[in-house]
Amino acid sequence: MGRDYFLDKDIIKDKNDNLYVVITNYNPPGYVFAYLKYVYTGEGLWKGYERVFKKNGVKNLIKIKQNFEYEPCYGSTFPVLKISEIKNHFKPEDKIKEIIHKPANKLEETVINMLAEMEVNLPLDKIGVTGSLLAGISHENSDVDLVIYGKKYAEDFVNTFQGFEEDKDWIIETSENYSLPIELVKTIYSKKTRGKYKGVKYSFLFVDDHPWKYNEKVCIEVNPIKAIGENVSDYRALFYPSISTLYSQGKTFNIVSYEGIYSLALYYSKKIEAFGMLMKCEDELEIVIGDKKIGGYIRPIM
Repeated sequence: MGRDYFLDKDIIKDKNDNLYVVITNYNPPGYVFAYLKYVYTGEGLWKGYERVFKKNGVKNLIKIKQNFEYEPCYGSTFPVLKISEIKNHFKPEDKIKEIIHKPANKLEETVINMLAEMEVNLPLDKIGVTGSLLAGISHENSDVDLVIYGKKYAEDFVNTFQGFEEDKDWIIETSENYSLPIELVKTIYSKKTRGKYKGVKYSFLFVDDHPWKYNEKVCIEVNPIKAIGENVSDYRALFYPSISTLYSQGKTFNIVSYEGIYSLALYYSKKIEAFGMLMKCEDELEIVIGDKKIGGYIRPIM
């Protein structure tokens, strides 16, 4: 029957046929953390659907007209969808099996060819397809968004796969979407996770294959902060939100990035500059990247 809980990168259709993307593995009671990405108008490029969330980044996400809930334990506001409003739940691991069994179009054939050429040993049950392919609304120029499940396979992948062609458009678009200098964006870009395969844009995303406990701690906003120091990371930097530990001026901070573009930078970089919102989470200090007030960034220091 498959899993009956929600994971990051799943797609949900509500009772009005709007399409949402799940964010994080938290499973709150009564609703799901998910943002609205497509609405059906009958005129959109994606089989009648139009994109609502057109540009990535938290500052663009908070402009979407959907329900947002303030989570007092996290000290932040999240886009949500009530469980009672869900019509369909699409899972990336189910779609990849469908595609491999019987590809329905050239884009799905591209997925099969990509997997064959990666030369990375990944069990089929640890791979998934998300994005417009999972939702069933892709067109001939759609991107391919692949999911790798589990900490072992996420780390094996990023330490083995070298990527295909560079996607130079991504660097320019990310600079514009996040209001970041081009030079900074270049330091966080890797064709391991974003690139082109025979002209088709791709992304590789990493998801823990287990649900997470909800509201384990209470966080209070303090003030914006910039900290430079030693970055210590593990597999959690690859998942969303990205998490690592920063030692700066005798203090220890948990870095929590809600901007997925920094995941590889947090995973690989030994020294970073982090600008974000300082939160006091009981007896721990946290720097949140992607705060709706100040945004924030991660800059690797070579």
